[in-house]
Amino acid sequence: MSVNLQAERLYGQVELVQGTGRRYRGQLCIMSFVAYLAGERHSDRPRTASPFIGSFAIQLNDGILPALRQDLKPFAPRIIATNDGHDFERTSVVLQMIMDDVLPRAACDFPGGRAHAQFELDNEALLGLAAGWGKSRSTESIASCFRAVRDAQERGECLSVAMTGGRLLVALVQRAPTLAAQRWYWAKALELLDRLCDVGADHRVARIGSENATSGSVQRGSSVLAAEPKADLRKIERRPMRKISGLLRAVRDFVSA
Repeated sequence: MSVNLQAERLYGQVELVQGTGRRYRGQLCIMSFVAYLAGERHSDRPRTASPFIGSFAIQLNDGILPALRQDLKPFAPRIIATNDGHDFERTSVVLQMIMDDVLPRAACDFPGGRAHAQFELDNEALLGLAAGWGKSRSTESIASCFRAVRDAQERGECLSVAMTGGRLLVALVQRAPTLAAQRWYWAKALELLDRLCDVGADHRVARIGSENATSGSVQRGSSVLAAEPKADLRKIERRPMRKISGLLRAVRDFVSA
């Protein structure tokens, strides 16, 4: 069976829900799904995951509509082993996308700000946009999200940038004036999550395929892409060790695809 087919079968058995979910029912959030794949205990803060990516992904998971939430499933195996010390770089990725892509689009979708201005990577542009919006429910909510991102950046709070950045994108999806705009903001949220997973990816792929992998890293990766029925989800930690090497190769191929 191909890796992609295995992944599709597993994704079909899991429903992403708000909160941590219930593993025995096949109901998980994106981060407890990561914990499941990595062979960790049921938690929305798996040790294998970057705290930055976790904070960002949880905002998307809990704030978005159930149908859109399922789009997060393919990112679960990619988040494995991202707890790699690269979160400062990920902060820059979030800020750059917000200022380069999201802010100019929001200025056009929510008139009242400087819709035709050339925005640059600074806080004055962000403040100018937020101050220029009216006091409607939609624009005030989004303006407060932009201000929260700015404040987190100024305080140098890495995880707050991830959390407020995720909330901003969710707010934009929820308040988007058209269906096309909603799709654009959600696609941008998924693209940003993809970029965050890409940070440090070359090092992770090399480590997964290494002959010198520790027994702990092997055990955490052993369960990825297993396709048990929902009733057997709890058996994942008891997978025979003889299957580990083949599954690790599957993980390596899937992550590098």
